[in-house]
Amino acid sequence: MNVLLIDDHFCAREGVACLLKQLFPELQVFEAESCDQGWAIIRATPLNLVLLDIQLPDKDGMMGLAELRETFPNLCVVMFSGIDDRKLVFEALQLGAMGFITKTLPRLEFIEALRDVLSGRVYLPASVMMWPQSSRMLSSAGIRPVTDPADLGLTPREFEVLAWLVQGQCNKEIARRLMIEEQTVKNHLRPIFQKFGVVRRTQLLTKVFEKGIVFGCPEVGN
Repeated sequence: MNVLLIDDHFCAREGVACLLKQLFPELQVFEAESCDQGWAIIRATPLNLVLLDIQLPDKDGMMGLAELRETFPNLCVVMFSGIDDRKLVFEALQLGAMGFITKTLPRLEFIEALRDVLSGRVYLPASVMMWPQSSRMLSSAGIRPVTDPADLGLTPREFEVLAWLVQGQCNKEIARRLMIEEQTVKNHLRPIFQKFGVVRRTQLLTKVFEKGIVFGCPEVGN
């Protein structure tokens, strides 16, 4: 499995590269400090994943993401940033990112985030998907907590499945958390996708952001 890390900060890049190699010895980790360097590696090397910083010296990371999705539509790109902002995450999803990892995550959470994206899951910061405990933190325009499934046209079980899905959980993990069969999760996902008018998970996550939905922890899951 080949992974490319594009980050202009040497310490951050080297640190993540070393961590990846320690955790996943089977990985081949490539490094670039700019979009130009990264693009050259992408053209020459079959890659499974690109971790792309947002602030780069030669090009804005979001612009780079858009170019990558247009030129290499099958390449999995996950944004890697020190900025934890809901609107920024939303923009990345709209442009086709398969996840968003923040550099400020605690070590164990950071490792889990890396495991998620390497296994093909969508990872998003919990801070932008969950309802903040303080009402003062709900200052962003259009953001509203949702605790009633009927507000989204969902059944209670569909609401629970969606709540875990937006936290990046795969079907198997959702099934384990809700103590149901994995096939049952898939059966619940079909009407959820239909009700939101989407066909992929990233499209569904984008819709959730568009509607300004955040989920309240106490009402979610079993």
